[in-house]
Amino acid sequence: MNEIQAVKTAKIEEVKKNSKKGFTLVELVVVIAILAILAAIAIPVVSSTIASSQRSTALSDAQTLELALKEAHAQIVAKDTSVYADTATVDDVITEKSLQSIHVGDTRTIGGDTYTLSWCADDDKCYWMNGSDNLDSSITPGGTTVAIATTDVVSDLF
Repeated sequence: MNEIQAVKTAKIEEVKKNSKKGFTLVELVVVIAILAILAAIAIPVVSSTIASSQRSTALSDAQTLELALKEAHAQIVAKDTSVYADTATVDDVITEKSLQSIHVGDTRTIGGDTYTLSWCADDDKCYWMNGSDNLDSSITPGGTTVAIATTDVVSDLF
């Protein structure tokens, strides 16, 4: 009985020794095909998420600059010279409020379209404009928009 057991054990060890470890070509091709399908699904989702994030950031930056300009204008009108002199430029407001992420007069490309930060004096708001199109399509500017320059005087914008 021991001899039979020893022969079986020897055969099992021989089979284990001769078996090859690794992937077959078919297994490798299947894994590559699965990865390609997953990439084809993921790439459009990621790119739309990036565009949505860029849109949200741009709109938030416009609102932040709008509020900073309104605050500066109110201080100038109230003759409060503790922060700004009688006249302050948009660049002064950006520097004072530490708004380095907002580059006034610059453009941003979002979803393949280029937008410029603009000011509408009719409704005292900042917009990202692409020709006559606004980045936030749910809001229509109250009048003509003008691209903001860093040298624009705050009191002249209103």
